[in-house]
Amino acid sequence: MSGPNIFPIWIVDAVNKNQSQLNSKSKEFFENIIDIFPHFDQFFLSIPATSDLGVLKSYDASIIQKNYEAASPQEFILLSTCELFHFQSIYQLRELGLSLLSSLTNGQFYVSAILNRAMFEVVCVNYYTFRRVEQKLKQCLEYLHTAAKTRSPTERKNILKKYYQGTYEIFSSLSNANSASSINWKRYYSEKYNVITSANDEVKKIHIGTVIPDLEKVSGLPLSRAYEMLSEFVHPNAGSKMLIVNTKRPHDVVMDRLVIGDNKDNVEAALFYTDHVAESMFYTLTLALTLFDREQKLISALACLVSGKIPKVVH
Repeated sequence: MSGPNIFPIWIVDAVNKNQSQLNSKSKEFFENIIDIFPHFDQFFLSIPATSDLGVLKSYDASIIQKNYEAASPQEFILLSTCELFHFQSIYQLRELGLSLLSSLTNGQFYVSAILNRAMFEVVCVNYYTFRRVEQKLKQCLEYLHTAAKTRSPTERKNILKKYYQGTYEIFSSLSNANSASSINWKRYYSEKYNVITSANDEVKKIHIGTVIPDLEKVSGLPLSRAYEMLSEFVHPNAGSKMLIVNTKRPHDVVMDRLVIGDNKDNVEAALFYTDHVAESMFYTLTLALTLFDREQKLISALACLVSGKIPKVVH
C-alpha cells in the first residue's frame, strides 16, 4: 500500500529558503496549504481509485418501496440522488487533485494553474447547489418536528404537504446539478450518431459567473478576485505565458536572453507561481474540505429519514 500524497518537497524547500522574496500574504496562504494538505489527501487523493455506487433507474416511489422495502421511499430517492452528487464531486476533485500534484512536482505551472481553476470551479458550483439543498432540508426537518407535535390531523396533513413539497425541491436541485450541461445532449447524439434519445430538450446550466458571487457573499472570501487571477494564468493572456518562462537574463544592451519550457526544480518559477496562485489554491482546498464535511452530515440526516427517524435539524 502506498503512503500518503505529500506536497512537492522541492517547492516547499524553495519557499522556505526564499521567504523574503514572497509577499507576506502569499507566504501565509502557502503555509496554510501545507497545514491542510494532509486532510485534503485523506478525504480526496488517497481514497480508493474506484467506488461502486447504486444509481436509480426509476424515481417512482411505489416501485422503490416494493423493491427495497423502504419505509420512506421519497427519502430513499433523495439519499440516492444526494450520494451521486457527493461522490461524483469527490472523484472529480480526486482526479484533478492528483494531476495537480503531479504537475507541481514536475514544475508544469501552466498546467497546474489550469487544474487549480478547474478544481475551484467544481467546488464553487457544487457549493451553490449544496447550500440550497441544505437550507431546504433544514426547513423540511422543522416541518417534521412541528408535525410530530401537532395534534390536529388536518393541520398535520397541511404541514406534511409542505414537507413533501420541500423534498421535491431538494430532489429537483440535486437532479439538475447532476445533469447540468452546456450542450443539448439530445441534439448532439441525434446529429452525431443519428440516435433518438428521451433526453429533455431543455438544457440546464449552472454558470460559474452566478455561483462565485453567491458563495463569495456567504463565505466572505474574495473569490471573484481569486478566480480572475486564475483565469489570467489559464487564458492565452500574458499571465499564462509567464508560467512557461524558465529564466530571463540580460544578454546585451538591446536584448535579454529568455529561456522558456521545463521548470522542474526551478526555484524562480516556483516562487512566482506561489506568489500569485497560493491564495486561490488555499480557498479551493478549504472549501472542498468544508463542503465534504457538510455533505456527509446531510447524507447522514437523509439516511436517518430513510430509516423512519427524524434527525435533528442540520446546521
